Amino acid sequence: MRTKMADLDSPLKLSGVQPPSEGVGGGGCSEISAELIRSLTELQELEAVYERLCGEEKVVERELDALLEQQNSIESKMVTLHRMGTASIRPFRELMTSWT
Repeated sequence: MRTKMADLDSPLKLSGVQPPSEGVGGGGCSEISAELIRSLTELQELEAVYERLCGEEKVVERELDALLEQQNSIESKMVTLHRMGTASIRPFRELMTSWT
């Protein structure tokens, strides 16, 4: 089966599924299937697919950066909450140990 350049523009023809949604948590892999890549024979077609994959890689890197930023923020908040919890429990501990 030979793939034509027009097929590269259609997500349904590329893998039979809709493209992943954009933005953080799009949760999907490339719409370009391994079978499609193996079926390409023309250099121009391979270059077009390569360019698309490079574009998808940039989107994934941006999403990863956003997720790492969120993770750092959550971890920082957890540390702060832990410190607040420890500080608020200390007076009760001291009170409880003084009664025994």
